[in-house]
Amino acid sequence: MSRVRSGWAVPLVAMAMALGGCSSSPSLPISVTISPSSPQATDQNAPVAIKATITNDASSKGISWTVNGPGYVTNGNALSIDYVPPTTYLSNAQQVTLTARSLADPTKSASLRITVNPSPVMPFQTIANGTVGVPYGQPIQLTGGTAPFQWSIYNGAIETGWYVGGAVPDGLTLDHTTGMISGTPAAAGTWYFGTWVTDADNASAYNSLSVQINPAGAATANPVPFLNQPLIPTAVAPGSGALTLRVSGTGFVSGATIDFNGTPLTTAFVDSEHLSALLPATDLATAKTASVTVVNPAPGRGSSNVVYFQAGAPESTVTFANAPNSPLQIDGPFGLATADFNEDGKPDLAVASVTRVDVMLGNGDGTFTPAPGSPNPIPSPPYDDFGSPYTGPVTVGDFNNSGHAGLAVGMFQSEAVVILLGNGNGTLVPSSAAFADVPGDGMSAIMAADFNADGNLDLAIICSIGYPSFVALGYGKGAFNSAGGLPTGDGAAVGDFNGDGKLDVAVTGGGASVWLGNGDGTFTQANGSPIAFGQSVAAIVAGDFNGDGKLDLAVTDYAGSAVLILLGNGDGTFQPPITIAVGNEPDAIVAGDFNNDGKLDLAVANFGDNTVTLLLGNGDGTFAQASGSPYAVGKGPYAIAAADFNGDGRLDLAVANLWDGTVSILLQQ
Repeated sequence: MSRVRSGWAVPLVAMAMALGGCSSSPSLPISVTISPSSPQATDQNAPVAIKATITNDASSKGISWTVNGPGYVTNGNALSIDYVPPTTYLSNAQQVTLTARSLADPTKSASLRITVNPSPVMPFQTIANGTVGVPYGQPIQLTGGTAPFQWSIYNGAIETGWYVGGAVPDGLTLDHTTGMISGTPAAAGTWYFGTWVTDADNASAYNSLSVQINPAGAATANPVPFLNQPLIPTAVAPGSGALTLRVSGTGFVSGATIDFNGTPLTTAFVDSEHLSALLPATDLATAKTASVTVVNPAPGRGSSNVVYFQAGAPESTVTFANAPNSPLQIDGPFGLATADFNEDGKPDLAVASVTRVDVMLGNGDGTFTPAPGSPNPIPSPPYDDFGSPYTGPVTVGDFNNSGHAGLAVGMFQSEAVVILLGNGNGTLVPSSAAFADVPGDGMSAIMAADFNADGNLDLAIICSIGYPSFVALGYGKGAFNSAGGLPTGDGAAVGDFNGDGKLDVAVTGGGASVWLGNGDGTFTQANGSPIAFGQSVAAIVAGDFNGDGKLDLAVTDYAGSAVLILLGNGDGTFQPPITIAVGNEPDAIVAGDFNNDGKLDLAVANFGDNTVTLLLGNGDGTFAQASGSPYAVGKGPYAIAAADFNGDGRLDLAVANLWDGTVSILLQQ
């Protein structure tokens, strides 16, 4: 095989029989043609097939090929050749001319012009922000490649065996032929998406992109209220008469109602942090546990987090036993949350495990059934799709203002929180944005609350590795933009710790630090913070443990095998910690009134000795271990949640056991 080297005209002979036969008539002039005859364009790695035709060449001498420009031809001794473009890096398009020339009559030739384009590359780029309601149009930058192009958003399998999710913002579309993103944005937030483009030579390029859409103006909706623990009272004996239920929290407005199992009670507005309502005797006739929420009026009609109220007799002792189908077999359970995902009045479970989320629907007797479509696979974010999308912490919230409970699921090593929207029947679907970006690894906690009081849930996302933690502001469509920063840490609790009507965040890590909300999603560190205590503090929960109307903190000390109680002063500062011994390596904590005596208690999951310790509150900030405590669970209890899973008016426990792949369901006896 002979070839013409790039850049120089070197004759190559191609023998061809002259068309036609012997004739006494005068010979016809030789002609040379090339197919294709029109100028061509190709990528630098895509050969072009070319065919020369010579007519009236009685000598059969054939043709010679020359290449003027980079690249070379193959099969130089034939009429049909391939032009091979250069494979080395090209910074811009190159022009090449191929010429087929008759050897019998060198004045006869034909030429073909070829444009050699660099391989298509989609560079890293920042696409301009948009604004809700304002027409938008921005092209995606591309260098190289040969037109026409075909553009698409890639949602599908990747080499790691997982799949990538993502989309352009609501109201916008990607033109499949031009790569233009255009339309009128319908929602605020940031959307992340993987973009794929293929050119005429089937060469392709891919990159992860994002578009941020800003809100059109200041929010006009009422805030999503936040409900503190405890309710007053937390529990009463079945058959009690009507009573006044008092609640405290943040973000209440005039016209707000206390809802009891979804039914609004006749409610009196006290102030933005206090409400009271008449609870009829008919709601207390039999043993049961009710979900209590606060709902603000329109505009917004946001509903708070759930706090449980028990119609159940006080218990002098608390004992637990495994439910009939306990433990549930779920591989690698890491995060755990309770909510009524199918809205049947029975608490359900969401378990974040390995690369999925299992939704287990409660049957009302302590047993569970997988929800339709469960387990739900977790997509990888397009900007960090190499590692497995291992799930981490999980929190419940209505992130699209649909009235249905959804989930925010942290990804431990993929720098993202996945937003799953509830349909009200136990099924979950990713929001159109799918992800909230997290610029750090080792996600350890997520809390949902309305930090900027705009009527949409936001996220406080705590990371233990890399960049600081931060708050992502939501806009009611399951999409988020980054806002204020928070420190790295291991756990978080939300509440108004200084009584100014704005939500604050307490973060554990080398003790604890309290960050006071400015009301816009940013935070200022409180006086006296950080607070140094403990050896290796981890989980944290907020509640009024001494009944003075000020939020306190309970923190687990993993290395010290203790729980530390910090009583709040109401100004963002706290008193020195009270240390309470628990089991080995306590790693998770939940608050609730487990013995129905009207005082907040604490249940603590002890990772190191596979137990749960129950601390009964005395109502003054001190606690005593329950007589039957600790309770055995599976290996490596890592997360804990409380709800009344069998409807008997007493709080039960769900415990995620990381090492043996189970979830223990402990029912009060």
